[in-house]
Amino acid sequence: MDNKGRILGLDFGLKRVGVSVSDPMRIIASGLETLPNDHGLLNAIVDIVKRMEIAKIIIGRPLKLGGGEGSSVTETLKFEKRLKEKLSREYSKEIEIVEWDERFTTTIAQRTQIELGVKKKERQKKGNLDRMASQLILQSYLDSKNERRNSD
Repeated sequence: MDNKGRILGLDFGLKRVGVSVSDPMRIIASGLETLPNDHGLLNAIVDIVKRMEIAKIIIGRPLKLGGGEGSSVTETLKFEKRLKEKLSREYSKEIEIVEWDERFTTTIAQRTQIELGVKKKERQKKGNLDRMASQLILQSYLDSKNERRNSD
């Protein structure tokens, strides 16, 4: 497994995509930005990948409570396919894309904002929630890899 380069986390949505990035050591996820899901989305992600030297991308997979696939999985998979194609055309390095369970990330993000004392007006800005959800998805992935590494 390649442990070089940062990891990008994406919380895909039909209107917005939350973006987060790991530190170079792949321990901490930080919210980066929220991108509009429009014609410029793929270009914006490729720009981030190039600028931050991303080695891997984690995309939240929207599963139902029982683990089955929700209706939004289809759109997420279409996005993932388009992103892979765009990266293969415009980026010289191969980027692994991993799907990661995103159940409860939005709910946890909402609760976290309340616990942190974020004002209601700020909490109502959906972009903040999407960015935090992407951070939670990525942090969950990083924690699972770091736990496995530490137990060896």
